[in-house]
Amino acid sequence: MTPQSMRSWLAAMKISSAEGARLLGVHANTMTKYKNEGAPQHVALACAALYHRLEPWK
Repeated sequence: MTPQSMRSWLAAMKISSAEGARLLGVHANTMTKYKNEGAPQHVALACAALYHRLEPWK
């Protein structure tokens, strides 16, 4: 996930960086890193799941 994709996800979700960090279960500093350097694939997949309002796998 590119830095621009992370920023686009936050905008599409209409949430702050702090809320995004909370939803992804990461520290605010990690979210800042994702916004500046990009995020790994598992985070991109989690972002997609959150965007589509998927429930956790049971």
